[in-house]
Amino acid sequence: MAASVILLLLGIWAVGAITEGFKVITSEQARRLEISRKQPAVPDMRLIDQAGQMFRFGEWVKEKNKFLIVDFIYTNCQSLCRALGTEFQQLQRNVVERGLQDRVQLLSVSFDPVHDSHAVLRQYADRLQATPDIWTFATVGKASDLDALLRTFGVTVIPDRQGGFQHNAALVWVAPSGKLVRVTDYDASDHLSMLDELAGSN
Repeated sequence: MAASVILLLLGIWAVGAITEGFKVITSEQARRLEISRKQPAVPDMRLIDQAGQMFRFGEWVKEKNKFLIVDFIYTNCQSLCRALGTEFQQLQRNVVERGLQDRVQLLSVSFDPVHDSHAVLRQYADRLQATPDIWTFATVGKASDLDALLRTFGVTVIPDRQGGFQHNAALVWVAPSGKLVRVTDYDASDHLSMLDELAGSN
């Protein structure tokens, strides 16, 4: 009996440790908690945008001095990335409707730099009717920087052996200081509420 109680208590302790005191049940929730708690800075690595312009990520965020909403995509994706693209199209409209062009920037980062050259990203941006002053597309300047970028944003990318990738999807908010501050579902209303808050503070 005593042994059973001890095993039960050890089991409860293990679950509590894994779930950060029962606050986290999934790896995605763990990612969100980690980002909101630690607020890591964007890595100051070189990215290249759809116009072929190279820029340092950290410096670019601070120079823009805007809230940045980031998603991770690849242009050959036929499922999840399409949903992300549709959501960013709507966000672009929301930014304009609320007059937040000077306060909010959208950034879609490709994690497939081998295929997604700046020319491919430009065509993809054109298809989505992205306004360059609001919505930027980019990928890493050096493929060797990709792991550090994905790790900072908590993005998991797994090749599916069919030329595509399995990956998690969410919107990551970066403050004008360059720190990651929040993760929201791509299909939820959280980011719209945050835009409303920003518009209300104008």
